[in-house]
Amino acid sequence: MKWRSTLAGLVLLGSMSIAQASAVDVRYTVSGSAGAWLYDFSFTNNIGGGNEIYSVGVRLNVLNHSPGFPLGWSIGSPGGANWFNNGGSNTNYNNTWVTCLTASCPINFVAPEADINPGETTSGFKVLDTGATALTSVSWYALAFGGVATAPGCSFNCLPQFRNPGFEGLAAVTVPLPPALWLLGSAFGLMAAIRRKVSR
Repeated sequence: MKWRSTLAGLVLLGSMSIAQASAVDVRYTVSGSAGAWLYDFSFTNNIGGGNEIYSVGVRLNVLNHSPGFPLGWSIGSPGGANWFNNGGSNTNYNNTWVTCLTASCPINFVAPEADINPGETTSGFKVLDTGATALTSVSWYALAFGGVATAPGCSFNCLPQFRNPGFEGLAAVTVPLPPALWLLGSAFGLMAAIRRKVSR
């Protein structure tokens, strides 16, 4: 009996908890099937301080196999990006996107309005993966400009000489639960709380 109350309480807490925002929040969905998984990534800018995200990337099983990206963005470096020499992890992000087409980024923007501004979320960064199984977590990076190097959560390019702080992390696949399941979890949690109060 006790384990049921504990389980119901955990479900209730899970349904009521609000995730604490990171400097950059990355989520993705997966559709398709073995040999043709379609990943769709979204990036949310919580950095603040005027920092606008202009370059993002992920590490997947395939190299630059992007069937789509948001308006104003383009596929980035053909060889990928590795920020180890700038203080980041030794990860080769083999699918990258930028808001400009030249190496002088972020100076010559093609579409500055495409940057991910503070508080904004941009989705539609898509990759087609030919792997047998879908990944449940993916490494990512995001580069910003317009703020200060000491932006909260800065992972690389964090020294004073840099004005384009970078961020790295691990995104987990988003699996939305049916609304009925959340309601069921809340009901179980409420019943457990009432039972505990009555038994005292």
